[in-house]
Amino acid sequence: MKKNKIYLGLAILSLTFGSCQKLLIIDPESSLTQDDIQEIVKKNPDKILEPLVANLVASINSYSNINSVDTKNYSVNNLLLSLKGNDMVLANSPSWLKGDYEMRSYREESTGRVQVYWGTFYRYIYLANQILTVIPEVNESELTAANKSILRYKATALAIRSFAYTNLMWLYQNDYMNGGKDKLGVPITDATGDPKPRATSAEVWNLIMSDAETAVSLFKKIDGFYTTSRTDVDGSVASSFLVRAALTTGNWDKAVAAANDILTFYPELFNENDYTTSGMSLLSKETIFGYEYSSTSGKGTSSFHGWMNPKSEGGYGGSQGHWMAIDQRLFDKISATDYRKKNFVQDESIDFTYPTSGAKVKFLKYYSLKFAAPKISAAIPEYNQNEIFIRSSEIILAKAEALVRANKDAEAQTALFQLVSKRDPSYVKSTKTGTALFDEIKLQRRIELWGEGGHEFFDNKRWNIAVDRTSSINHSEKKVVPAGKDFTLQIPLNTELSYNDLIQEQNP
Repeated sequence: MKKNKIYLGLAILSLTFGSCQKLLIIDPESSLTQDDIQEIVKKNPDKILEPLVANLVASINSYSNINSVDTKNYSVNNLLLSLKGNDMVLANSPSWLKGDYEMRSYREESTGRVQVYWGTFYRYIYLANQILTVIPEVNESELTAANKSILRYKATALAIRSFAYTNLMWLYQNDYMNGGKDKLGVPITDATGDPKPRATSAEVWNLIMSDAETAVSLFKKIDGFYTTSRTDVDGSVASSFLVRAALTTGNWDKAVAAANDILTFYPELFNENDYTTSGMSLLSKETIFGYEYSSTSGKGTSSFHGWMNPKSEGGYGGSQGHWMAIDQRLFDKISATDYRKKNFVQDESIDFTYPTSGAKVKFLKYYSLKFAAPKISAAIPEYNQNEIFIRSSEIILAKAEALVRANKDAEAQTALFQLVSKRDPSYVKSTKTGTALFDEIKLQRRIELWGEGGHEFFDNKRWNIAVDRTSSINHSEKKVVPAGKDFTLQIPLNTELSYNDLIQEQNP
């Protein structure tokens, strides 16, 4: 029998529901063993596991471990990555975000940026491990209500752990297929939180794939692959994490199969009105996973939309004047008949008046309107919005990329047409093959996912693309950063290396 004690939120878990706080008191004296707690879980899994798993999922929108206005949470941290590329321009800023856009002091071991990603994703892993530690083994062939609940919670924890390790590997090691495969990865930690050495990249990616595949399998087993809620972690979310990992590691067939599983349940894309007027805040249609705004969990003026909605009165990226734009070179490649072009200022300038203050501003050509979401209600400012973490458009593009890289050009052409023909009525199904088709898929991915999820940063690593802004009309910082090590962060000194003697090798 396992005698080690479990020190997690199980002893006393405090959860906030609206304005009232509830305490789940299980073991106030910390006297229960792991086996004792697992027996309690078997009898009433929802009472014990539901609040823990809800807290895990909510942590994706929770404050990061460095709670500054420019590092609020997962979405804002991804914005910082988007600024370190070719396609996003910090068009106007009195102060904030300049270091990220200019790519200064963002990857060295002593900088705050390397700490925030490390701490944030390892917090997700810690919470997931704590849950997995107290989940008992159950007979998966006996799908009682209790067993189905246990398997659902297990699948959710595995999916989030897979997601967290994927992001850590994207950030703290070279791309898997561009030299990272045979190098050291990140530590694989357990529920104790004790220091661990760096595992190999292969070991970490094997865990990522195993966690994601097991999660998908469990969700399918309990008929939980798809739920109507876009804030649930279900099988389609776990499969999305699997698609991302498979695409990174070159498992093309797995990426395509997982994408097909997802797309069966998400046949409807955003239409033109959705895409150009909602500010990417709809939790319906093609949204697979996201966050629904509430007054208790919103991040206010420095939320993602606080930074990205130029029409938000009070938002850092609104009336405070930190405005984003698309690189002119990418803008010029968007077809005139493609409605995605409407998400950016096409005239030399447009006038806008903030309704409360009456302040008048000009948004210049190329400024982004993609995230200019209207108010949820009259009492809620424009910077408080729902957020989208995963869309089916990303999955279609991942499928197309996997197909072309598997030398299945005809299928890749069909997948690409499935998306682009909906955005551009004049789009003709591509007849390109090989490298030319891959380049077209890359372009469409850059257009479709502009400003979302840090995708350009991660894609540039996967495609081995440098940052080179020298030929851009509207980039103020004409940065050139060769592909390679400068897109791999060093392990943080203050929050890891100084406390973990088991890590002997730093990234160069």
